[in-house]
Amino acid sequence: MKKLLTSTILTLFVLGLSFGQTNRELLKLGDAAMVSGQYTNAVHYYSYILFKIQSGDDALYYPFEVTTAYKEPEKDESGAIAPPSNPDDKEIRVIHKLADAYRLADDYQNGEKWYEAALEHPNEEFPYARYFYGICLMYNEKFEQAKGEFEKFQEENGDPDNKYYKLSNDKIASCQFALNPVNTKEKITITKLDSTINKGSTSFGIQYMSDNYMIFSSARLDERPDSLLTEDRNPLSYYLLDIYTVKVNEDGTLGQPEKFPFEVNSADYHEGSAVISADGNTMFFTKMDPNNRNETKIYASRKFNNQWLKPQAMDNNVNMDGFRSMNPNLTKDGKTLYYSSNRPGGEGGMDIWQVSVDPNGNTSAPQNMGSNINTGENEITPFFHDNTKTLYFSSGGHIGFGGMDIFMSKWNEDSDWFGASVNVGAPINSSRDDSYFIIDEKLQKGYVTSDREACMECDSIYNLSVHCNRIYQIDKPEMKFFISGYVYDIATNEVIPGAKIEFKDITYKWEHFEIVADENGYYEHELIPNLELFMRASQKDYFADKALIFTLGATESRNYTQDFYLEKIPKGEITIEGIEYDFDSANLRPESEKILDNLIEFLELNSNLKIEIRSHTDERGNDAYNLDLSSRRAQSVVDYLVDHGIPRERLVPKGYGESLPAEVPNESGEMVKLTPEYIYSLQDKNKQEEYHQRNRRTAFFVLEQN
Repeated sequence: MKKLLTSTILTLFVLGLSFGQTNRELLKLGDAAMVSGQYTNAVHYYSYILFKIQSGDDALYYPFEVTTAYKEPEKDESGAIAPPSNPDDKEIRVIHKLADAYRLADDYQNGEKWYEAALEHPNEEFPYARYFYGICLMYNEKFEQAKGEFEKFQEENGDPDNKYYKLSNDKIASCQFALNPVNTKEKITITKLDSTINKGSTSFGIQYMSDNYMIFSSARLDERPDSLLTEDRNPLSYYLLDIYTVKVNEDGTLGQPEKFPFEVNSADYHEGSAVISADGNTMFFTKMDPNNRNETKIYASRKFNNQWLKPQAMDNNVNMDGFRSMNPNLTKDGKTLYYSSNRPGGEGGMDIWQVSVDPNGNTSAPQNMGSNINTGENEITPFFHDNTKTLYFSSGGHIGFGGMDIFMSKWNEDSDWFGASVNVGAPINSSRDDSYFIIDEKLQKGYVTSDREACMECDSIYNLSVHCNRIYQIDKPEMKFFISGYVYDIATNEVIPGAKIEFKDITYKWEHFEIVADENGYYEHELIPNLELFMRASQKDYFADKALIFTLGATESRNYTQDFYLEKIPKGEITIEGIEYDFDSANLRPESEKILDNLIEFLELNSNLKIEIRSHTDERGNDAYNLDLSSRRAQSVVDYLVDHGIPRERLVPKGYGESLPAEVPNESGEMVKLTPEYIYSLQDKNKQEEYHQRNRRTAFFVLEQN
């Protein structure tokens, strides 16, 4: 599945072997196939050593990393291929090698069986057989047993710094994750699309093309000859990938696929994993040399005069010689291209990267998506959901169900980057390999590629990778959102009956409305998706409280809880701490303007208040002068508030000079007025100055509450 998922690296040739080749030669061929990544070839060579095929019989083999067929070897009583019962030392080595080859070729059923044989006959050359046995068990949904094998491996290995010891910790956690029923979403349904789409040896990577069309990749024989091929069709074209389009019918079903026209699909290369820009004029896709898995690049084509121009490989910001780049995905605005690559500078294996793309197709330097998304294993098939600002991708490195799983990472406005990756759960994910996840704007209908089921087109008890890639439809229930809570007195923590709660959608998609809390101070209401909701709670004789609630970006139903705490409006004035003016002037200092910005926010929230802005001085100076100065300072505050959007009719400036001294608690807790007599009765000069400063204050007083 690694081969199919990562834009289906397929190699197709026919190999005949004669019995005259020695076991040593076959072993060398098998080892070379393992090094080159041709794991199904390796299975054939190693099997040939263990099961002697009669001289003169052809061992026909199709090592295109989907299936292989070879002559029937010895079988056990159940009819399955059986490891030798009493292997010698050389055969034990081959058993271990064959187990590794089966696993890497994604044939986990055979991998499990051959690792069992390998563990019965340990070989120090293969110290990690038990770990890989656990991997096969996970793919085969035997999570409890797999967990035990990983724990046993750690006991036997005993080295916490060992790579596979550390990986076992993650695999144990993955087994526990898979066994936890909370991680299975019961209301989501998964349905395999019919043979119209899932035809041929593989189908995968369906993507949105427009409102009426989708695009996907498949290896299949068409009803009519390909116009780009001769009438004598290449018999191996059954395994050659091409790009197809399919019309979306009015009822949401998919029509008859048609091969993508013009020069995109070639006769000799694999084309797949395609995405088309929102305006329909630019296409990005993966192109692959069947004979060289490292020759995997992303190509781009533009539409001109309703014709697609000859595709061109993207620059080295996307493609790097000697490394693989694939799975392009484009944001709706066409400015960011996500893709997967094993280029240097990543976390390890295939990673998710991004580049910026300008209108001329020029790209920025590649940026690795970082450790929140990428791991030391493979991350592939990115899909960016614009409405929720969520990046979906497939990973084998995060905690999951055993194979490649679909994960999501949401954009975090505070950090200005993507957050931690979250497994989307079953049944979207399975114990097999799941990839190419997409979902519509409403998060109700989507698709995923998976090899979770055996497919008859490549299924045989003698075949490798009998689980082929197929496309599945995802149906999620309509998302529901509810909000509820209580309104409290912030000082007494008692509920406030009958408080008014206002709802305002700042995107104006939803009409503003209000509700009233009941006699217990409780309220509740249903919300809709894609809201940026401002809420305000208010009650007579109280200052209002606010909250922000977002259903925009939510990916599943949710019940929100939001309580409000209201402060009683005091009978006296409220000092605005920190307001300062230039010496002997009414000019506000810059630091005072920052404080008044908070007052503006308060007055916007409490838009039903009319207030008096009060300015006071200490007793030093002429009474008339102090009164005039305080009046001008009060006016400066009002002017600043008006300049920043507060209606003038809500503000009354008033200068009180030294006529209203402040009140503070004394040492015994009693409130005292800071009259000149009280201040000068104090022996502490610093305290005297502090109280003079207290009298030089700016405050507001609530005149009316409408």
